[in-house]
Amino acid sequence: MASRRAVISAFQAASRRPICSPVSSIASSVRELHAPAGSNKIVGVFYKANEYASLNPNFLGCVENALGIREWLESNGHQYIVTDDKEGPDCELEKHIPDAHVLISTPFHPAYVTAERIKKAKNLKLLLTAGIGSDHIDLNAAAAAGVTVAEVTGSNVVSVAEDELMRILILMRNFVPGYKQIVEGDWKVAAISYRSYDLEGKTIGTIGAGRIGKELLKRLKPFNCKLLYHDRLSIGPELEKETGATLETNLEEMLPKWECLTTRKSAR
Repeated sequence: MASRRAVISAFQAASRRPICSPVSSIASSVRELHAPAGSNKIVGVFYKANEYASLNPNFLGCVENALGIREWLESNGHQYIVTDDKEGPDCELEKHIPDAHVLISTPFHPAYVTAERIKKAKNLKLLLTAGIGSDHIDLNAAAAAGVTVAEVTGSNVVSVAEDELMRILILMRNFVPGYKQIVEGDWKVAAISYRSYDLEGKTIGTIGAGRIGKELLKRLKPFNCKLLYHDRLSIGPELEKETGATLETNLEEMLPKWECLTTRKSAR
């Protein structure tokens, strides 16, 4: 439901003001989202959930449930087209691109918005990712056309932090080889346990302590680990006290100390 509210907020914000390109030199080509009332055409590209769509009322990011915003959009006079067909010259997306004002996509079933598609989309004002990421969009072409590219920043913070904690536990407990043994009908305890460790008492290092890193540190606290983090900014004395985490300003000095390392920093 948080993602639904975030998408609605992003659309409302874009609708209230001119959409400015990040490239100031082409400000004259900026398109505005102020189409006549009731005439905005929004196209959503999502995967089909089939029988799973009805099993969870909060399973919104699929064709069947359409982010949960259909009623809101249509009650405000907008046209809302939803499809999973996004590849090839004869796909549904290609049919709707020329007169679409807004295109919504998701990270796990992205609509690839190439320079060619942007050129065709004469009315396009907003490319919105219902989640995080824009690597499916030609950003230079979008900027040149004055089209805003937006995402729902922070929408996956808790999910990713929990996923990282799960992966730490899976690796520390040597879970995958053990699962593989069971599936294959084997049972060699020593082959698994010689590389299986408790998380308690271990030194865990994290490179990058932004939104996700902070949530991960909070979740690691109950495991009684020694927590180290490296970032250009401190998480602050209050959160350091809450989590017991220590800032390591020198990455080279931190690396020999850790027994498990997580990172969310760019490799560049």
